Amino acid sequence: MQRTWLFLALLVCSISIVNCIPKFHTVNHSFYNGTLCPAVTKYNVKCPILCVPDLSACPSSIGPQTCASGTTLCEDGTCRAQCSGAVNVCQCPSQPGIKLRACASSLTVNIDHYDPSNDQIQTLSTCSATLGKPSGYNTWETISLGAQDSAWNVCEAPPAPFVLSYLGIYFAFYVLLFPWILYKKIREKHTMKQEKIPLNEKYDDIKTLDSIETPKVVLRGFSNDWFGNFIVLYMVIVSIAFTIFLLVLSLDYYGYIDGIPYTLTYASYALNSKAFCLLWFLATSWYLVINITRTKLRNYFRIRQPLEKAKYVQIDLPRQVVQMHTKNVKTSESLTVIERVQIADTWIRKVLGFDYISVTSNVLHTSLETRYFEFQSTRYLWTDEKANFEPSSIMLGSNPDTLLKMKSGLTSNEAAKRLELIGQNFIAVHVPSFAVAIWEELTGFFYLYQIMILWCYFYLAYWQIGISDTLIILLAGIIKVIVRLRSEYRVKSMAEHVTTCKVLRDQIWKEESTANLIPGDVIEINAPDVVPVDAVIIQGDIVVDESSLTGEPLPIRKFPLRNDGQLYDRSMGGKIHTLFAGTTVRQSSPQSWALVLETRTNTDKGKLVQKILYPQEVSFVFTEQLKLVFVILICYALFLLAIGSWWLGGKGMTAWFYGTICAAQVMNPLLPAMLVVGQSVAAGRLKAKGVYCVDLPRILVAGKTQVFCFDKTGTLTKEGLEYYGAYPSMALHEGSVNITSFGELKHEYSQLNGSDSERLIQMGMASCHSVTTLGSEYIGNPVDSVMFQITGAKLSVDGTTDTILPQAETPNHVPSRLEVVQRFEFQHSRASMSVAVRDTNTNHIHIFCKGSFEHIHDISTSASVPSDFDIVTAKMAREGCYVLGLAHRDLGPDIDSNTVRSWTRDTLESNLDFLGLILFKNLLKEDTADAIAQLKEGDTRVVMITGDNALTGISVGQACGLVPASVEIILGDVEGSESKEKANVVWRDLEGKGPIDIVSALADPSRSIELAVTGKAFHALVLDDSMRDYLFDTRIFARMTPVDKMTCVELFMERAITAMCGDGGNDCGALRAAHVGIAMSEAEASVVSPFSTPKRSVQSCVDLLIEGRAALATSFASYKYLIMYGETMATVKFFTFYYTMSFSEWNFILVDAFITVFCSIAVTQAGPAKRLAPSRPTARILGPQVLFSVIGQLVINALFLVCSFIWLYQQDGFFRCFEWDSRAIDPSMWWLMGDSFEASVVTFVTLFQFVNAAIIFNYGGIFRRAWYRNYFLAFVCAVFIIIVSYWELADPNSFGCLVRLNCGDPDVLVSLGYPRPDYYIQPYINPLRHNVLPKDFRYKLWAYSIGNMLLTNAWEFFVVMGPVRNWLRRKTPLQRLKVKV
Repeated sequence: MQRTWLFLALLVCSISIVNCIPKFHTVNHSFYNGTLCPAVTKYNVKCPILCVPDLSACPSSIGPQTCASGTTLCEDGTCRAQCSGAVNVCQCPSQPGIKLRACASSLTVNIDHYDPSNDQIQTLSTCSATLGKPSGYNTWETISLGAQDSAWNVCEAPPAPFVLSYLGIYFAFYVLLFPWILYKKIREKHTMKQEKIPLNEKYDDIKTLDSIETPKVVLRGFSNDWFGNFIVLYMVIVSIAFTIFLLVLSLDYYGYIDGIPYTLTYASYALNSKAFCLLWFLATSWYLVINITRTKLRNYFRIRQPLEKAKYVQIDLPRQVVQMHTKNVKTSESLTVIERVQIADTWIRKVLGFDYISVTSNVLHTSLETRYFEFQSTRYLWTDEKANFEPSSIMLGSNPDTLLKMKSGLTSNEAAKRLELIGQNFIAVHVPSFAVAIWEELTGFFYLYQIMILWCYFYLAYWQIGISDTLIILLAGIIKVIVRLRSEYRVKSMAEHVTTCKVLRDQIWKEESTANLIPGDVIEINAPDVVPVDAVIIQGDIVVDESSLTGEPLPIRKFPLRNDGQLYDRSMGGKIHTLFAGTTVRQSSPQSWALVLETRTNTDKGKLVQKILYPQEVSFVFTEQLKLVFVILICYALFLLAIGSWWLGGKGMTAWFYGTICAAQVMNPLLPAMLVVGQSVAAGRLKAKGVYCVDLPRILVAGKTQVFCFDKTGTLTKEGLEYYGAYPSMALHEGSVNITSFGELKHEYSQLNGSDSERLIQMGMASCHSVTTLGSEYIGNPVDSVMFQITGAKLSVDGTTDTILPQAETPNHVPSRLEVVQRFEFQHSRASMSVAVRDTNTNHIHIFCKGSFEHIHDISTSASVPSDFDIVTAKMAREGCYVLGLAHRDLGPDIDSNTVRSWTRDTLESNLDFLGLILFKNLLKEDTADAIAQLKEGDTRVVMITGDNALTGISVGQACGLVPASVEIILGDVEGSESKEKANVVWRDLEGKGPIDIVSALADPSRSIELAVTGKAFHALVLDDSMRDYLFDTRIFARMTPVDKMTCVELFMERAITAMCGDGGNDCGALRAAHVGIAMSEAEASVVSPFSTPKRSVQSCVDLLIEGRAALATSFASYKYLIMYGETMATVKFFTFYYTMSFSEWNFILVDAFITVFCSIAVTQAGPAKRLAPSRPTARILGPQVLFSVIGQLVINALFLVCSFIWLYQQDGFFRCFEWDSRAIDPSMWWLMGDSFEASVVTFVTLFQFVNAAIIFNYGGIFRRAWYRNYFLAFVCAVFIIIVSYWELADPNSFGCLVRLNCGDPDVLVSLGYPRPDYYIQPYINPLRHNVLPKDFRYKLWAYSIGNMLLTNAWEFFVVMGPVRNWLRRKTPLQRLKVKV
């Protein structure tokens, strides 16, 4: 290896000896051995047109007599049958008084002893001598006015009228702009004093990970003005005119305007190219300024007005970015490069005024002349009291008594007034047409850059590549637009739902469109309607399916609102009375009514849809570094442009064109598109596995997941619970002391037939639930359903009254019926539910309360709680049981049912006696343990965040492998006072021994510890800001409320990329908050999280991470390949332009239109690995691994290219003294510059490099399948390698001659011993008239290229991915977050 590097170093150093660079030696001066080269003859040089006073003065060889019979010599120097339309080319603006005629333009000569530095003088003197006038003819510069002399048509012209026309149009804008500035300042003299008015109310729910501050939204009022409208119209005209001017100049270059090239600039290429260059700069700067300022530009040409008078409102919303923290631990206070870039980006945006996102809305009027505007699907109304626009809403209050009094509905007049104010109940999702979406995409900054570069291609006879790149750009835009439109149509289908329903208006039920519903309406609820609003049930029982909104798999029973003295809150305890927009009614009792509370974006569904339609920008290290890469590439492109214009081998404007085209290769138009294609392919594979994605970039984030949080019930465990038994309490008498303890565990329900407490447990199990019927099925909370069905009781629903008929103990036994008198549904905040039932046999009213055993313990009388309560409950929880407590109170027969119905919940759930425990087994899903093991093998920490008991969570965690079997588990709980100020967290082991000094225990290296915390302990630790210290040591978070789950996920997100998996319901907040949320939902596209799956398998989480890692690795492969392509092509063009040579046009088309496109697409087709690798792919584009890979390939390829030229310049036999001398041709005719040995060598070496890059960057089998299993890529690369090898190794043939490789003029090929071609070959212009490399050199060059490929592959295998990387990682490890998996 050292010898190889030494050899390459010596070759590079030998450049100074070989002197192969044209700038440092005379081309075709001497052979390699020092012998001088023979004189060179330049063949077939076309002479300028000779202009004469009269055609009779034309020499006979170019006079009218040379025209064929039936044709006439026309004014443009051509012979035609008719001269109509011909333009006299013998004109020069510097000599307007001289009128001459053109002789025939067919004269060509051979120039002996050609000296490229004296090209024009030699050409004119040789042409004059050929015409028999050795003394030579004049030119337009030397001819005298009034003289009747002939002259060559060589003219130095002044600026053309065409140039003056577009300059006049451009500068006229500034003539209008400066008066407008003064005019605007005068008009706004008073209105500019108006304070900026914040609009905070609408955005009070926007949060960032670092703060929950309300962003300051600014409103500015504007009105149109005739002067401003005129300037805007003029700007549109200028914008269109620039495009027309660019098109006209490009067509004039080819002679399509008047039949002669450069006719608009006096037939002068030099003047024409300067005119184009100036126009290009003006147009580019014009479009760039418009593009950057387009959100505010229109309002700049309006007059500021107070908001109460404004016709338009500009809403300035602060640009907020949710930072995806991948930085682990701060080892120092120094800022990283990315952090510095982010600070610079923020500062630049603030200085330029782009730190706000500006949107302009029209101010409209209702029929009542109330002014309003629409913003982000929400209507804002003008209020004179606040002198501001406020979100339109109608608050009905939270007092149940007030809400229940509204059951008579609205009058038609009142409904019409409210509808005017609040707008129709319809979330309009505007999805642009395909054409509009393409326009929006292609007018972006990146595409603007590419389109303006394409004008250079189209102008400088580069139109084939221009068309090729145009197709690539369109492909990129179309791919992005298709992905965007698919996502928006999916959201549109979820958001827009309009049907009809029955509404109570004017005390009459009417059929009305749901779009016309407003708060205060009373609607009738029927199955299987989709609920169109957020509403509270005021009458009837309803069963709804909320899976499309929350992911909750089972239907939920809803009950009518009751006036129980508690305020109604639909987001907390009032959920059981609330119907949410977007949910489906599965069953409803007759005359089920609901009061409309919110419509449009004020509903929960509307807010979710609004977040999808207008998401906050999310930062991720990949996207942040991609911005820096683009900045670096732009700087590099500008450097190449400067070098190309100053030092490369062209002259004047041609050098500038070459430099521009060289710079254009740096940023490939396919780069953003291929990133989207890779994500789309991954999304397709996920869909095939049953995982649906509505946010493609989150797939890449999933690939970096470090912590995966799981709900327990329904996620890790099966949705259904199995009844395990009951533990009745027993009163024992020991002497004079009454002791209560648990009896024997009764596994079978039928065994509960002994003591009174056991019979009461049977009665409580049959009645204390919220089960209802749906057809012949019992539905409700899963625990309630299992418990009720095990009793064998039957349920009948008569109107709003439930009646339970317990199972008969014997065939002849008639059990007593239980009528439900009062029921309070389960509340997460209380962790309990309660019911009052009347026993029809005894007429006693019994109260039963069921819930978490801790809560039942707290509300039961102390005498009734068994003495061994803590021991038994801990034992059952450790065994993985779902433990519920049951308490009871007998009100006797004398109390009236109506009295009980009037009781509050607190009254009903007081003075209860503990009855016993009801146990359920939470069984794991079959694949949970294997999926958890795969996640841990993949270096992902898995934690449980559950609403269940801590010991149950620990048991389930141990059973599935989430909690390592060998670790010591310490449980943190609050003991003593539970007030926020005095809460004390005590740490104990699972046997209850303690307290334990948790700080010293965690610091002890001999102990392997995992923590579990209860919800109360979590609150206390968060409050004193110590939870962060224990976060990555905590495995189980128990008794967590929905808000606790979201807070816990956000804490993890501060330090690691965090994923959350839940089955909906109380997981919604955490699913939305997490970097990666996957909802186990039956709905294909849940709006709760970016991912959803109906499979309800933890294996889906593994599949997501596998695809995420593969997609991230693929994105890097695409990025590296296209960066490699761009930089290699820029290097090649830098190289070729230095020699002022080029690929042939068909080789350019092959590279740009076939190799790049097909290889780029093929790279994205790599399949994912079968299992998770023990590490994650890098997300750092500027990380050492990526930089070593890309820069290493570039350096190796550049060295091989340079060395190939060193080798070529040592060839005396066929190359030296036949070198390419670009001074002998017009450098603007680039398509003639591939007819050389130099161009052939560059072509053969670099074509292999382009194909090889795709192969190399497809490596990385730990995240994706092996490279050879990417069959499409293998096929594409094999085809291209075979084609290039055939061109290089085969003798002259039609395929090679098509791309002008190893070919030449037919006569020359015959002289070289090859058969005469029977196909047309355009004449070669190099001295040898061919570029056929000697056979032995061809085979050596082919082997040399294969060696290039092998060395770059070895670099990738051994340095970037192999032992060198591993050694460097051990030597200088990166500071990463280290977590126990």
